[in-house]
Amino acid sequence: MVKVSAAQAVRTKTEKLRQRIDELDLEGNVSDLSIDGYTVIRDAAPLSFFEELRESILNISRRIEGFRRFPTNLLNEGVVFERSVQLESLNTLYEFLLGPNFIVSQVSASVKRTTPKPFAIHADMNGYEQPFPGHSVIATSIFCCDDFTEDAGATRFVPGSHHLRRHPVDGEGESEAIAVNAPTGSIILWDGAMWHGNCPRTRAGERVVLHLTCNRQNVRPIESYRGIDPEVLRRNPPEFAALLGLNDRWERREMVRDR
Repeated sequence: MVKVSAAQAVRTKTEKLRQRIDELDLEGNVSDLSIDGYTVIRDAAPLSFFEELRESILNISRRIEGFRRFPTNLLNEGVVFERSVQLESLNTLYEFLLGPNFIVSQVSASVKRTTPKPFAIHADMNGYEQPFPGHSVIATSIFCCDDFTEDAGATRFVPGSHHLRRHPVDGEGESEAIAVNAPTGSIILWDGAMWHGNCPRTRAGERVVLHLTCNRQNVRPIESYRGIDPEVLRRNPPEFAALLGLNDRWERREMVRDR
């Protein structure tokens, strides 16, 4: 039996990741994430996928009393949400940021109408001491089901702020933040330490996005997937369960016992 050292295993995983980055033409996205802390993935999936996603999010929002604008725990809400956590280009970039065993932390959505005020600049590192860890531990992406422009309420970023490894204070970063323009069908991904917020939405209508947050395997997720519908797991490949942190033998044993 041939033994593989830990160092060799790491090199092999790194080489495989590099190969996927090259094959999927993601070198520019990797550079953006490293330098600026965010990137736009264009044509990440067919437009029909984003149209289905948009309609599903709006239907769920309308179903909830009071037209809830921030539905959560969406993996039990339909196949389109299951597909959203299995996009190869996006997951390759998540792996670049978070390592090969990253897991899904939350699948949620937001429906933004006309709003007079911007959302304040912040980092997604609640609960972490400062300075933040030197490596990425959390990353979030938004699926643009509508065009992202400044007047439509686009996300705004402070380029390079993830290198500071701390939270902004007292309006810091507001003057440096820039709105990201991205057409429908794009996905915007950023490091959790990135300073960001939203522009006010000044046009009529709704801006619909899916939010997908992932983290390193050793970080507690926002949502628990132990109660996910077993049919969802059955109709997806084993890698899907791994993304939800359900590939551990002890975890599987606990799930069976609970049922």
